[in-house]
Amino acid sequence: MKEKIIIFKNDSVGDLVHSIAAIKNIIFQNQDKEIVIFLSKINEGFYFLFKSNNSKLKILNYHLTIIEKIKIFVYLFTHKIKNVYILSPKNFYFYFSLFFSKIKFFGLCVNGVKGNKRPYLFLRKFLFKFVINDRETTKKRKPTQLLQLELVNTNKVDNINFKLGLDILMSDKLKKYLPNDYLFIHYKKIFFEELGWGINGLESILIELERYNLNIVLTKDIETDQNNIIFRSKYKTYDFETNKFYNNASNVLFLDNIRGEDLYNVVKYSKKVIAIHGMMTNLAYLCKKPVLDLFHCVIKNKDDYHEYKNAFHEFKPNYPGYDFIIPRKNLKKTIKKMKFFLIKNI
Repeated sequence: MKEKIIIFKNDSVGDLVHSIAAIKNIIFQNQDKEIVIFLSKINEGFYFLFKSNNSKLKILNYHLTIIEKIKIFVYLFTHKIKNVYILSPKNFYFYFSLFFSKIKFFGLCVNGVKGNKRPYLFLRKFLFKFVINDRETTKKRKPTQLLQLELVNTNKVDNINFKLGLDILMSDKLKKYLPNDYLFIHYKKIFFEELGWGINGLESILIELERYNLNIVLTKDIETDQNNIIFRSKYKTYDFETNKFYNNASNVLFLDNIRGEDLYNVVKYSKKVIAIHGMMTNLAYLCKKPVLDLFHCVIKNKDDYHEYKNAFHEFKPNYPGYDFIIPRKNLKKTIKKMKFFLIKNI
C-alpha cells in the first residue's frame, strides 16, 4: 500500500488561494507519495491550481456532516498515512492527533479574538509541528501564506518560490465572447447592500469604468437571485450553465454561472480587476494583475479596528500591482478614490 499524505483544506476559495504555495511545497517534497487533498464543494473547481500526477481529490462539505466525520476517521484508520496537514483550522481535525499517534500532524492554529483558540491549547501538544495565526495581537503579523510555508517546509529551505499562476488554455466559449481588452469587476451583493449602493451603485461604477476602458466584464456570486435576471436584461450576457448568449446593446459583458478555469482566465486576461476583498482579489494576486481591493470595514470600536487591521495584514497580497481603498457609503467619494487606480498606466 502506497504511503499517503493528507491535506485538509475544505474552506472558501479566498482562503484556498493563500494555501496554494504550501500545498505545492508539500507535493514537491513528497513526489514518491500519494497526496490526498480534501477540498470543499465551494473550492473543488480550483483543484487545477495545484493538481499533479501524485495528487488525488476528495470532496467535503464546508461544514462537515456527522457521516463525513466518521468517514474521515475510517479513512485514516484503514490507510497508511505518514503526515496530515491541517490547513483549514477546524477544531474537529485536531482531535485525530489523539487517536493516531503514528501519524505526524502539522497544524495551522489560530489564536482568535476574545481568547478563542483553535484548537484548544491541550491539543497542540499532540501536533508534530504547528504555527499560530495570532489574531489577538495588535502588532503587525506574518501573512497566512508565509505561516503555512513555514509549517510545511520540512527541508528548512528559506525560500521556495513556486509559480502560483498557471497557463491554462482558454475555452472556446471565452474565445468567442471575451473582449480583447477589458476591465473586470465582481459584484458582491451582500457588501454592496451593506454599503447602501445596491444595483444603482454598481451602475454608477460601471459608467465610471467605461471612461477608462470601453469594455467591461462583470461577474457576481454564484447564488442565483433576481440580479441574474436584471443583469441579463441590461448587459450582454453569456450563461455558462445554459450555453445561451444574450446580445444586448451594452459595453458590459455579464458572465453568468462562471466557475473554475474559465473564471481564472477571465481574471488572468483582464487589464485590471476591481472587487470587494475576497476570492477575486486573491485570484488577481495569483495572476499578478493590477487589482483594486475594496476592503470593506465596519468599525464601531477599538476592537473592530484591530480586528480589521489584523485581517488586512493576514491576507494582504505583496506585489506592485496591488492597491486598496476602504469603500464608504458615500459612493461619490469612493468613486473619486477609485480614479487614482484607474488612471494608472493608461
